[in-house]
Amino acid sequence: MKLSWIFLPLLLVLLASCAAEQYRLPDLVGVQEIGGDHTCRELFPQGNYHFVHSIDFSMENGAGSTVIGITTLSGTSFECALVTVEGFTLFQAVYRGEEGLEVQRAVPPFDNPGFAEGLVDDIRAIFQPPASITTRKGTFAGGDSVCRHIDQDGRVVDLLLQKVGEDETDGCWQVNYYGADLTLERTISGYQCKKIGSSLIPEFLKLTSYAHGGLAGKRGYSLKMKLIRVDNLNEI
Repeated sequence: MKLSWIFLPLLLVLLASCAAEQYRLPDLVGVQEIGGDHTCRELFPQGNYHFVHSIDFSMENGAGSTVIGITTLSGTSFECALVTVEGFTLFQAVYRGEEGLEVQRAVPPFDNPGFAEGLVDDIRAIFQPPASITTRKGTFAGGDSVCRHIDQDGRVVDLLLQKVGEDETDGCWQVNYYGADLTLERTISGYQCKKIGSSLIPEFLKLTSYAHGGLAGKRGYSLKMKLIRVDNLNEI
């Protein structure tokens, strides 16, 4: 019994170390520099699209809700709205790239400070290619092919086109976002993709934002998104 009390703290330290390692940026092998135009960009809609998703939102503490998300992409700009299943608009905004964000409607609790900024970050992470000054291609130790983007602040985005995620039978891509400290901040997985235009559009999306990443005091949460409708506006 005494030995168990001696080894328990050591075991906890080892388990914590392993968990922390899972959130660190993995090394690439066979690395090569590549240009901006490459197949990994298939993960993001190319051009102008209109999306309607059912979104299940859940926090680490168990709180959550279900809303309808509407997103219209136009280049680096987009319009977005969250509405109830009955059609009541909870939040509506327009993001115009370098011109910033214009919130047109926000009812409590969607008017909380930081909500609009966080929503824009999630939409950009899901639908827009990452900004980068360096793009590399390589593989993980397990053999998965990766496109790695590194921005001017040292943040890293890994794009994977292989079957990944919780269910390897229907996973089609995954995007992992790391902060400047190379700790995992956000993971987005796409499932049951179909080719629309030049893009792989998933029927299901899962976004997980980790509490240890990004802003100090940030709480973890997840979004499960089911595609209701997609319109390729490039063909109109």
